[in-house]
Amino acid sequence: MIADTETLAVARHAAGRAIPDWVADFFEAYLARDAGWLERILHDDIDWLLAGPADQFDHYGRRRDKESVIELITKIIPCYYYPTGFVFEHLIVEGDAAAGQVAAHGRLRARQRDTGRSLNFRFANFLRFESGKLVSFRGIPDTFDAVEQMVGHAVDVTRAIKTLSAFPGDLVADAEALHPRAPD
Repeated sequence: MIADTETLAVARHAAGRAIPDWVADFFEAYLARDAGWLERILHDDIDWLLAGPADQFDHYGRRRDKESVIELITKIIPCYYYPTGFVFEHLIVEGDAAAGQVAAHGRLRARQRDTGRSLNFRFANFLRFESGKLVSFRGIPDTFDAVEQMVGHAVDVTRAIKTLSAFPGDLVADAEALHPRAPD
């Protein structure tokens, strides 16, 4: 599914400055979810890591080859949401497509698949290019905010915490109080 041209134009500028084509091409291919375009951009042995609770959402975690990253972008992520745009607040580019590094910070805009709800959460991405190919990607989304938006309500993280004494003799008593033995 190709994103609209207005959304694709967002990835061409950051803070009023043009983004180099080799950087913008990756973000546009990501938004477009175009397997052929991604095939041309990604290195065969790309090392991809999207930090987050992979045990709850399978689009988080590590991938180590082009095919699994293309599947992630074109099939797995769209099971949760459709990325529609990147808003770059900070973008640092060093080098060029032959040997370049990129640090990007901003917001990802998306539409939740099941509800159509608009999602908008922060990210930090670190990319490394060699010989015109993306060889390394590290994505750090604000997963707490993203999860709250995906589930549609605030996640309650408050809980009663019982403090245990730091003295060994008291630890045994505290442990027995926490886990009483069943009567024989």
